[in-house]
Amino acid sequence: MSMEVLREIFTLPNIIMMNIGMAAGTVIGAMPGLNVIFAIAILLPLTFGMDSLAGMYLMLASYCGATYGGSITAILINTPGTPNAAATTFDGYPLAQRGRAGDALKAALVGSTAGGILSCFALIFFAPKIAKIAYHIASPEYFALCLFGVCCVIGISGKDIFKGIIMAFAGMSLSTVGISMLDGTSRFTFGSQNLLAGFRQATVMLGVFAISEVLIKLRGLSKDDITSIDTKFEKSHLRTLDILKHWKVISLSSLIGIIIGAVPGTGGALSAMFSYDTARRMSKHPEEFGHGSIEGILAPESGNNAVTGATLIPLLTLGIPGDAAVAVLLGALTMQGITPGFALFNDGSTWVWAIMLGLLVINIFMFLQGQLFIRLFVNVTKVPIIVLLPCIVVATVMGSFAIANTTFDVFVMIAFGLIGYVLRCLNFPISPFVIGLVLGEIAEVNLRRSMMIGGPTIFFTRPISLAIILISLVMLCMPLIKKVRQGRKS
Repeated sequence: MSMEVLREIFTLPNIIMMNIGMAAGTVIGAMPGLNVIFAIAILLPLTFGMDSLAGMYLMLASYCGATYGGSITAILINTPGTPNAAATTFDGYPLAQRGRAGDALKAALVGSTAGGILSCFALIFFAPKIAKIAYHIASPEYFALCLFGVCCVIGISGKDIFKGIIMAFAGMSLSTVGISMLDGTSRFTFGSQNLLAGFRQATVMLGVFAISEVLIKLRGLSKDDITSIDTKFEKSHLRTLDILKHWKVISLSSLIGIIIGAVPGTGGALSAMFSYDTARRMSKHPEEFGHGSIEGILAPESGNNAVTGATLIPLLTLGIPGDAAVAVLLGALTMQGITPGFALFNDGSTWVWAIMLGLLVINIFMFLQGQLFIRLFVNVTKVPIIVLLPCIVVATVMGSFAIANTTFDVFVMIAFGLIGYVLRCLNFPISPFVIGLVLGEIAEVNLRRSMMIGGPTIFFTRPISLAIILISLVMLCMPLIKKVRQGRKS
């Protein structure tokens, strides 16, 4: 089977999609204010009608590229391209100010590649084992896992946990529009033929992420945004082997990223911050952190890129997205008619192994592109945002129309863009909404099946289901527990 998998990976269309996705993701990630989810969402419509493997390579490459690309602006202009790169500014920018921008960018590239590769090995090792366990999981456990994913993302969605609950409930409610999968009943269509298939996840995500992001940027435009930013780039004098001497920091940060990434609802920003703090506490020279430490760049970049492979573990084995970015990937799989889960490892074992090993190849291409085209990627920071925003709007409109060739989807995207803009202005978190939308249909189907099998008590009589529900409640209540502890300390 190994030769068959390699033949699937190393075809010309797949290699081209990997490199296009990597370049596009890096460019989008390097644009201040945009994020990883935006990079995936903007490329999602291109996968429609494409071979499933090539489409997934395009999305995965943009995922990895955008995660790495955020470090470019974080280092050069002290503005993280994505939230995942916020911790990279602590030492990346000070090092660039000392005339070592090239060294800082090289360290970010090596750390990102190392974290990504180590997370690929974790995916390859753990995913098949978890898939075997998942074979024994029934509807009650699947509903409990969906509940776990939603509770995790609500628990870390912000200071106001009730806003997170509202958004998750709104996303899950939206997933009920259309014809029911179990009994064929038409629900909440209001007589519209366009709503019989429900709201397409890709269309909604383009609206709440891309269009709302454009509106947010338009609201904050200033005279400085009309002109380009002058960035300086100095060539790196560090060798890759010199950077790899800090292998302990890279390994520990990657391990942190893998653990955090495998937990649904977390993400790269949390991993980067935790990795940076851990590296500083364990360093022999903690006084150098914040003043241009190489370890201070390697830690967050290894941590946030190690998330990329780990988030695919719950996605491929259980159909549960690891974070909001992977939720968009799940939308791409749905468009291709692929259902993640344990059956994927049996029925489509060649495909799933091609995905896991292909992610390893993608990370290698990330290193090669970073080495060859770093000067080109740096020039992205010079593009005025006033030029960039209209291009984004045109791309999203074309993409939403291409999904099903209907103008209805374009209007849906614009409507959800306006809704997303209002919600973001009111500080409502978007991630719980997306996770709720993606998991809503899975949760509903398995809830109704479980109720037909054994009634409400079935969730509490099965040990695995009960354990997952209890853990979910703990994750949901974690912010409240922290507030109580802080109140007692004060």
